[in-house]
Amino acid sequence: MYHAQKPLKSLVLLALFFLLAGLIPATALAKTEGIAIFVDGRELNLEEPAVIQDGYLLVPVRNLAAALQARVAWSDESRTVLITTPETTIVLKVGSKEALKNGEKLSLPVPVQIINGRSIAPLRFLAGVLGAAVAWDEQNLTATITTPPAPVPERAYSGAFPARVAFTANGILYLLDGSRTGAKPVRVTKEGTVVTILGWSPDGQWLAYLQREKQEEWAAKPYLWVVKADGSGAFQVDPRPVLAKASWSPAASILAYSTQGPGGGYAPDMNLKLAAIESGQARVTTLIPDKGELVEDFAWAPDGQSLALSLPRTEDQPLRIDRLTLKGERHNLLTLGEAGTAVDEIYFSYATGLKWSPNGRYLAYYLHFNAASLSADGVPLEVLDLDNPRQPLDLGTSLPYRQWLAWSPDGDRLAFIQGSGREATANKRLCIVTLPGGKITFYDQPGRVDTQPLWLPAPYDGVLFCRGLETTAWKGKQLSGVLVSDQRIWLAASNGRARPLTAGLPENADCYPSVSPDGQDLYFLRLDSAGSGSLCLQSLDGGSVVELVRNIGGWTGYYGNYYPAWVSIYYLNKKIRAIGKLVVSNVEGRHFELETDRDRLVLLPEEGSTGVAKDLEKYAGRTVMVIGTLTKEPNIYMQGPIMRVNSVMPVQSPTPASNGEENLAASIDSFTIAPPDLVIKGKSLARVEIWAVPTGTGVTEKDYTLLGQASKQAETGSQQVWTFPIPRVTILATEIFARGYDEQGRDAGRVSLPVEGVTALNKALGTVSN
Repeated sequence: MYHAQKPLKSLVLLALFFLLAGLIPATALAKTEGIAIFVDGRELNLEEPAVIQDGYLLVPVRNLAAALQARVAWSDESRTVLITTPETTIVLKVGSKEALKNGEKLSLPVPVQIINGRSIAPLRFLAGVLGAAVAWDEQNLTATITTPPAPVPERAYSGAFPARVAFTANGILYLLDGSRTGAKPVRVTKEGTVVTILGWSPDGQWLAYLQREKQEEWAAKPYLWVVKADGSGAFQVDPRPVLAKASWSPAASILAYSTQGPGGGYAPDMNLKLAAIESGQARVTTLIPDKGELVEDFAWAPDGQSLALSLPRTEDQPLRIDRLTLKGERHNLLTLGEAGTAVDEIYFSYATGLKWSPNGRYLAYYLHFNAASLSADGVPLEVLDLDNPRQPLDLGTSLPYRQWLAWSPDGDRLAFIQGSGREATANKRLCIVTLPGGKITFYDQPGRVDTQPLWLPAPYDGVLFCRGLETTAWKGKQLSGVLVSDQRIWLAASNGRARPLTAGLPENADCYPSVSPDGQDLYFLRLDSAGSGSLCLQSLDGGSVVELVRNIGGWTGYYGNYYPAWVSIYYLNKKIRAIGKLVVSNVEGRHFELETDRDRLVLLPEEGSTGVAKDLEKYAGRTVMVIGTLTKEPNIYMQGPIMRVNSVMPVQSPTPASNGEENLAASIDSFTIAPPDLVIKGKSLARVEIWAVPTGTGVTEKDYTLLGQASKQAETGSQQVWTFPIPRVTILATEIFARGYDEQGRDAGRVSLPVEGVTALNKALGTVSN
């Protein structure tokens, strides 16, 4: 038997040699089941066997593109295949030798074919335009495809910053503890899987994420996982795949989720589960049992004691939104329309994107049509007022993204993105509605597109959002750069005006804004291409941009919406400062409140903070500065969010002797080296930053590097001593200076170390190279 096959193999090899060399003018398609194709060491499973035409090996487009991390869409009307990656768009037309790559015309050696309903194209051409290399092993009839190594994420700024960061790159999950100077990103998942970040638990000890098999990517069903903050102890929460809307309770390390069948197609288990993450394992309880009821969407109430459930219109039931408590108690919040699922009519099928206001009075949601294509171009956005539930407020047409809804800290205003059309890059504008009246303020600017609203933390007021040049040019002819050019982070004020906070080159784009709880620091992603960028930090008051982590990557999302998010940040410093008039309130019992320029805060002493209660009594009726933490604990006062206070101090008022200036003007008096620290002395400072001026020619302030924030060590009267640890590595800088700020965030000046130049500076610091 072996000897009988040997001549046959030799003939096949000879034929393939001439065919692949193009020496045989064959036009017929020849199937070659004996050929194996490997991509980065993994054999490619083909839905249709490879074929040879005119000496070229043709393979199914969808299989090869998926293996090279590209997405494929088919247009039956134009008989074209659209292949996309974050940087590249390729258009192939059946029967044609012409292809388009990012709008540029290319020639194929043979036309694209259709075999058994599968589009096939030349392997070497397709792999090449997707950036891969092909090697042919004639002896073993094997095509080996190798993709270039992807850039590895790296920490660009070695100084400490008070946050834990989860991010993705090439589908892999990484964690970084920014509070540890010089700590490197920790890789959590392995090659062959793709991760979607869900977010941090309320205490920042766990990160939840979805994991899919990479070869199948979005066709594969996701499994729910959690991992400890240090990157260890990862485990799968449930043995069954889940629906994609799993989320943390706002008050505890509890995940809510629904499961589905592991096979192909949409097969929900029609349940709702809770997983309490305790001692490295999941304790799972059931709120709705299997085959109980289909939950299309859900949202945790602000206190974490109940969930709003979206239930679909069925043959027997109309569309509903119910509230379900953790004890199993249930009541209806909204019933809309009639029962019945007639196929020849358009109706609202279910509510999606549910989002509670922080005060628990309002619930925002989108109404999804029973036609997916119609819903993709825009759906109605409504707000349900639980104090007046009979008539929900209609806010117009929007795309159904929960991330495009942002409530103010007091829960009385909602920022949202309005506009129709499925493209997230055009015809979208920021709006803010004030409740319960329903007045809408529009912030649109001609020629610009708005996305990703985020309200500033209390007691500050305003909405951050992304704004760039609107476009749909990337459709079918995507450029290698960003989707929305000159996209910056903007701030919308309550007076109806907006201004940019970040600045950059037109060819990059800023997105995913996030603000530290104290309202001082702005974190954001700066994209250098459609699918990659760097995590950056900038003071909310402006100033230099600090690159924290580079080579972060992800998907551009459905029609450019950039979801799921590539980054999730947990802030380690939850303290905030607020200035206002301290007043006594007798609503729901005697307590203290802080009247700020815009809002009220309910002040309660932090547990273990001695003397705070006495200070609140002592300074009642005066203008004070309080330092504490905003909490999400149950609030019976309903005058504003609760702040647990650990410090109260009066604010000095201007006197005629100071000509309107504050009695104690903030300033930096000295900046010296005292190993192991840099020491800053000054007065009335609220924040001190340490900056480095890098080497090179043409250096401007935008090139300066933020090394980190100093820590206050002592204070006598207005005199203060701050310290910052001397870095352990050589600093490529010609100058290091300290910059101070007062309580209102105003610049208090800067002082440089008394040495300059790279050599002299590092010698004085005692730093050495790695």
